[in-house]
Amino acid sequence: MPQIPALPYAFEEDINLKSLFDIISPENNLVLADDMMLSDAKGIILRVSETYEKNFGFTHNSIVGRSAFDLEADGTFVPCITADVIRQKQKITTTQTINRIHKNVMTVGIPLFDAGGELKYVMCFNTVSMEQINSIQRNYRSMQDSLLQYSQEIAELRLRATETSLVFKSQPMQRLLTLMQNTANTKANILITGETGVGKSAVAKAIHAMSSRAAGPFIEVNCAVLHENLIESELFGYEKGAFTGAASTGKIGKIELANRGTLFLDEIGELPPHIQSKLLQLIQEKTIERLSGTRKIELDFRLLVATNRDLEDAVHRGAFRSDLFYRLNVIRMHIPPLRQRTEDVLPLAHQFLSRFCQEYGSALTLSPRLMAFLEQYHWPGNVRQLENLMERMAITVQDPVIDLIHLPPEYAGEPAHAISPPARSGTLAERMEAYEGQIIRESYGRCGTTVAVAKELGISQATAARKIAKYAGKEART
Repeated sequence: MPQIPALPYAFEEDINLKSLFDIISPENNLVLADDMMLSDAKGIILRVSETYEKNFGFTHNSIVGRSAFDLEADGTFVPCITADVIRQKQKITTTQTINRIHKNVMTVGIPLFDAGGELKYVMCFNTVSMEQINSIQRNYRSMQDSLLQYSQEIAELRLRATETSLVFKSQPMQRLLTLMQNTANTKANILITGETGVGKSAVAKAIHAMSSRAAGPFIEVNCAVLHENLIESELFGYEKGAFTGAASTGKIGKIELANRGTLFLDEIGELPPHIQSKLLQLIQEKTIERLSGTRKIELDFRLLVATNRDLEDAVHRGAFRSDLFYRLNVIRMHIPPLRQRTEDVLPLAHQFLSRFCQEYGSALTLSPRLMAFLEQYHWPGNVRQLENLMERMAITVQDPVIDLIHLPPEYAGEPAHAISPPARSGTLAERMEAYEGQIIRESYGRCGTTVAVAKELGISQATAARKIAKYAGKEART
């Protein structure tokens, strides 16, 4: 809070100082500095504060005794607030230029009258300049922009530290990542939808890791595996003696364990109706009561839910409460099936294979033919099926390169990589180039390395690498 500056001059006793004290009151935000100038009713400057002279570049007492009207005429004050107050006989608040170089200085001019209403003095205060105000505003906006940028960078760094199953290149998943980053630090409930195995749990864990609750617990509950008779006690906990077989000390429920963290309810569509009602009350009040308890426990957690069901259809059929659905469906995140984002198949396959090779002590790579097969396969089990296949390969394959022959029997008969026939139209050069491209792709699909392709086709390794990059559209393996 600013201090009331000492008055620079002794006033006559009959001067009405109310307007002056109103201005210099600590509750008034106008006076932010003690730059003051006092003039008499004729405009003669009687006194200025030392800070006034220093801040505006005047030599000591260089303007004391001079007329405000003369200083207005020679451009020292533009406009001269003292002169304007004398002319109008009222308080004026505006900006002025002082000593030709200090522009847009916010100035308050106050007329001081005697008991008879005659003007006796004019007091001027100079506060923050408009340049300073604009600078503060610019700095504030810059800080806001920096805060937004830093928040996004922190979210990205947190994402990099999450489960490695969040590997993707496709545009739908890039858009999902942006939505995750924009909502990670909000309190809004999130409904994650998608087929079984697409990675709903991994997305939920990533949102938690990107959020300000990352240091808190992440409690995951699969509602589909909990028995209907036990689901309430598992979620809400119970006091001792709540039911036959209950622990003598009672038990803290999953919801309470998520306090100050994130609660993730997977397969939310499997909740029985009476638990849906309790969950709705929990969302509204953020309090729970344990079974057989009488005390309300206040909780602070972020709620994420997921389902592979069509909840809108369940609402229409009466199988899911509509009011609960609308509470959960604040932010919807849909994860497309893997067959609709084939760009993600190979990055995921390489990531899974690398992890399982490290786990099982093997060193394996995927052949070009197998990679082509993986990209074309329809993946009914989505990411989970691909992960399981890579683990099985890492355990069972003894050769250094995993090829089509190593696929489990259930994958037999699936389409392999189809190669287009040579072009049947175009110039001779165009048709020869197309045919050359088919030969290169076939050879690289069989051989897998530039050395083997060069040997098979009787060309140099450098030529093989160049043509593989041209026709196969990928970095060649040596």
